[in-house]
Amino acid sequence: MSGILEQAKRRIREVRTKDIEFWVLRDGKPVENAGVSVRMKNHQFLFGAVCYKYGTYDRPEMNERFTEAFTHLFNYTMVPYHWSWYEPRRHAYNEPYTGSLLRWAQANGLKKKLHALIWHELCPDWVRESDDVRSLYVERISHLMANYGDDYDFFDVANETTVNDRFDNPVSRWVREYGPMNMLKFGVELTRSFKPDARLIYGDWNVHGEEYYDFLRQMRENDIDVDYLGIQSHQHVDRWSEEETMRILERASAFGWPLHFPECSVCSGTPIGVTNYGAGQHNRWHETEEDLYSQAAFTRDFYTLVFSHPAVEALSWFDFTDHRWLDAPAGVVTDDLRPKPVYHTLYDLIHREWHSDADLTTGPEGICRTRLFFGNYDITVEAAGRRVTVNRDILRRSFYAGGGEPRRVVIRL
Repeated sequence: MSGILEQAKRRIREVRTKDIEFWVLRDGKPVENAGVSVRMKNHQFLFGAVCYKYGTYDRPEMNERFTEAFTHLFNYTMVPYHWSWYEPRRHAYNEPYTGSLLRWAQANGLKKKLHALIWHELCPDWVRESDDVRSLYVERISHLMANYGDDYDFFDVANETTVNDRFDNPVSRWVREYGPMNMLKFGVELTRSFKPDARLIYGDWNVHGEEYYDFLRQMRENDIDVDYLGIQSHQHVDRWSEEETMRILERASAFGWPLHFPECSVCSGTPIGVTNYGAGQHNRWHETEEDLYSQAAFTRDFYTLVFSHPAVEALSWFDFTDHRWLDAPAGVVTDDLRPKPVYHTLYDLIHREWHSDADLTTGPEGICRTRLFFGNYDITVEAAGRRVTVNRDILRRSFYAGGGEPRRVVIRL
């Protein structure tokens, strides 16, 4: 194990766990020898994946299998509202598909992100050069926020603006002429006019060069009121080194926004020829059993590095199933929903290594102590024939760096 990974493992304990004291009282007095059972129900940290394939299978049992595999592993998902997907003809929306994904996520208790309000790449064919694109976006964002604003925990307010000029369509030309900072302010203000406390994300994959960090400086200088930066980590061809991963984490977090990793892709195969990116592109891949285990091993280390950094609050996989985007073997399950080695690796990290339960007994002062990962817990106390179960959130402050007083949880019998 490298020195960088060893440091990351130590840092996880510092930034992802907290010393907890449980105080058990009856009639205001401490209860000695009370049994305290602590069971983790969910992480505060968001471990997720896109759910685009749900509901598309011909057989109901396949959709049920998708749900079981997804919810067994993850607590977070992203639902697509790309303009050309969601509104392929003006005022003709992609329902019931998108709505079914939302209802599925709600039924399974998943945190949810709407992706994405403004994005230059997937411009509908019906948008013309002569159209007032800003007015069309007022219409689009107003529709989405009026109908779905209360349903989502996060919103990608804009996506991949640093590469806007690589495209030439009415949206990319509007962003260029109106100005990226004006576009961001417009999107933020319109979204917050419907939902003032909306948690907004600016996401990008172009995170390796100076152009990205110059863009973030402009965002700060222009007081762009987003809540998070979304760092996409698609690794179809070249995998990030440990050093590059930490460099990106340090440089991006220095701007003061919490970080989400919303689109992590690691392939269990290598591309044949040049990889063509973008919507609807098709590629060929060479896939071996060795590639399956290489994907799992790399992912274990990459997740460890990202989870260890105090600025990161979400890490989400793209795609859940194989061969969806770019035909890439980038899933954690196969096309027929069989778990791959990477699925088991992620389960071991999220639900074993980074999971905490405890069975404790109070001392004379009615107190017992342990250290827990941040999340939601069921706490059961038994003493003198009485049994009480409470549910408590043990949450972390943004950019938490360890230390300080223990968190104290009082349970009254």
